[in-house]
Amino acid sequence: MRRSLGRLAGALLLLMLGLAAARADTHSLLRDDRDQPVAPSQLSGRWLLISFGYTHCPDVCPTTLHRISATLERLLQRGQRVQAYFVSVDPDHDSPAQLHRFLAGVSPQVHGLTGSPAALDDARRSFGVPTRRTGGGFDHGVFIYLVAPDGSVVETFHPSTSVAVLTRRIAARLEQR
Repeated sequence: MRRSLGRLAGALLLLMLGLAAARADTHSLLRDDRDQPVAPSQLSGRWLLISFGYTHCPDVCPTTLHRISATLERLLQRGQRVQAYFVSVDPDHDSPAQLHRFLAGVSPQVHGLTGSPAALDDARRSFGVPTRRTGGGFDHGVFIYLVAPDGSVVETFHPSTSVAVLTRRIAARLEQR
């Protein structure tokens, strides 16, 4: 059941991005941390690591991004490539420029995605990521999603998963396909 929902979530994200790009409605497009619209072709056919968070997060988001960055480096040393995206849950503060500054200091291998509140809500809902505004930030889902080239979520990791375990499990998935 969980895998089915994971596959659906990944497919919905790719579908949502495709529909948004097809409509060319600038309010529904996700944009990367260089303020470029994200085309579905940039995501489909590739292995992706996706996490959600916000740039003013005091602890979990930066720690998770450091783990993702270290994992990407280890995978690259093995000749395996995975593209990583950090999707904002805070459209009011996480502009493309803010995401770019944040990621450059925390994890330059990870690309940021932001957009209108509606576009980010769609992306968040497609992965089942809960969010709730708090006084100074957000409570939000913290999992890391491994998305296969066909758009299916094939594995979900807790942010405390070690770099060694992340690397081993992701490498095994890449070798299976």
